[in-house]
Amino acid sequence: MSETRSDARTAATSMVELVRRELGLNVAFISEIEGDRRTFRALVSDVDLPIEIGFSEPYEGTYCEMITGGRLEEVVPDTSLEPLTVDAFHTSYLGIGAYVGVPMTRRSGELFGTLCAFSREPRPDLSPAQAEVLRATAVLIMRLIEVEEEVDGRLRDLAATVDEALDVGTRIDLLPVVEVATGAVVGQEAVARFGDGVPFRRRLAEARELGRGVELELSVLTQTLAAVEDSTAPVVSTSLSAEALRDPAFQALISAMPPSRLMLRFDVDEKIDDYEELTGLLQPLRLLGARVAVDRVGDGAADLRHILLLSPDVIRIDASLVRGLAEDPSRRVLVESIATLAAKLEADAVALGVSSDEDLAWMEELGITHVVRES
Repeated sequence: MSETRSDARTAATSMVELVRRELGLNVAFISEIEGDRRTFRALVSDVDLPIEIGFSEPYEGTYCEMITGGRLEEVVPDTSLEPLTVDAFHTSYLGIGAYVGVPMTRRSGELFGTLCAFSREPRPDLSPAQAEVLRATAVLIMRLIEVEEEVDGRLRDLAATVDEALDVGTRIDLLPVVEVATGAVVGQEAVARFGDGVPFRRRLAEARELGRGVELELSVLTQTLAAVEDSTAPVVSTSLSAEALRDPAFQALISAMPPSRLMLRFDVDEKIDDYEELTGLLQPLRLLGARVAVDRVGDGAADLRHILLLSPDVIRIDASLVRGLAEDPSRRVLVESIATLAAKLEADAVALGVSSDEDLAWMEELGITHVVRES
């Protein structure tokens, strides 16, 4: 569940409880009106009731219907003295002695439902002032509910997008990894492409918001392994997260490919809670020849933490630093410093996103060992 949605629901329930305590009544609730029915969306009580959150019943004839229809005053201090409530079903069914309720309307003006409270005993002290307390609270709660609905709508849209990515599949483009010194293609980098053009990292963030990040990663890995099944390239580079590596399904997937062909890339933005656990998971793969890369280096202090604690075999320099370095001396200084660090750590320095011959011409001089060429 989205944290925002959960927070909105919790806050709304807390405010209903606050209203009940502030007015000194036994019960307070939010009812949502949909067609000819009302449903209790929030309910707090210090007495036993025959209803609970989620209970639904006909709207007609309820106190809520009489109040929103203008037939009943918003404050009823003694239900036994009010002709509309004295013999009403809910008076005896819920044990209502005094009642106060106000409509809840959306920003559009559409009726959503009601915020109501009641006590088992008559309350002669109840007045329109209590209704004003409810009315002000109802506005705040309504805004929280609308936030929840907006988040729900966004999550539904995200779920449909992620479902499509999983059902329709992802196009896997294989970009050549070129050794600078010889010009030889020594590997392939798998890049996931979605039909709507959204970058993999953003789609992964969307899937993670739904708790389906690993599912998407392993789906892309499955398609990557299928795409390189007949490839003669010695190394296949694929993006991975620490969470996906922990999943038992990962081990089953890579059993189809010799680990010596794999380069597992960990993004600099990837949150790693337990480096010791991750390095332990990586160790058997590395002993079998798999290589580890820190991806998109050049984005700040997080780069250094990953590099120091993962001891990568490859440091991959972000394309944002590489593109245009032929015309930008400051970029060349940064790229060279990262390449120098890689050399001291006995790691390869790979430049990403190299598309021009002018940029390529600088690579060997700056200490770059490999580049990923883009067309």
